[in-house]
Amino acid sequence: MKTFFRSVSVASLLILSCSEVVFAKPLALIWSGPGACNPGCVSSAVAVARKAGFSVQKIKKGFTDYSVFKDAKLWIHPGGKSTIGADAMGPELMEQVREFIYNGGGYVGFCAGAFISTRDIGTAHQPGYGIVPGTTEVYIKQGSEHAMPFMTTPLGNFKMYYAGGPLFNVSEADLKAVDGEVLARYPDGSIAGITAHYGKGKVAVIGTHPEAGFAWKLAHGFVDFKGTRFFAQHMIEYATSP
Repeated sequence: MKTFFRSVSVASLLILSCSEVVFAKPLALIWSGPGACNPGCVSSAVAVARKAGFSVQKIKKGFTDYSVFKDAKLWIHPGGKSTIGADAMGPELMEQVREFIYNGGGYVGFCAGAFISTRDIGTAHQPGYGIVPGTTEVYIKQGSEHAMPFMTTPLGNFKMYYAGGPLFNVSEADLKAVDGEVLARYPDGSIAGITAHYGKGKVAVIGTHPEAGFAWKLAHGFVDFKGTRFFAQHMIEYATSP
């Protein structure tokens, strides 16, 4: 009888061990320090990452345990203030993110995360990650920065929440050089988002907030029953695909 229970216990441990291996979730790192609007932008980024099947670790100012990048598959830079975020991260952490992507990691950036993806952050003359070609500038330069423009995307045309994000000034030749494509366009045809390869990694960035939930949009006077989080998940899937 003791042998039986001992065998059952060992078998249970083996099953548990196998279950943990089978159901282990990939890790997404999400910037949640200064410059990331919290809770809106950060919580929305967390929500879409988890819906895409990732476990999440928030990264804050002063973070130095760079060994976590060895276990991660994705870095998400949410909306907020890109220059403040870059200052808070500092050049060392930004370089760690850059190397993570170059060595095969995925990067997804919404709004501020799109601004900071280019070599220079918008027109601020402040260094960004430099992981995509071209330059950025604010799309809506006058009036309210909150809008629901009708976007053109490979997944269809629909409205998407905008809150002061960039457009990309990038040529077809520059995109082709990094095996990139236009991810979305604003109503006037300007480029709202792009994909690109950076080293062994992939990047998907957009100047809008496809990750925004119903309540966030409603708070600014917009009603969107369809939602666009499926598009944010599409970006995550692209950035983390082989």
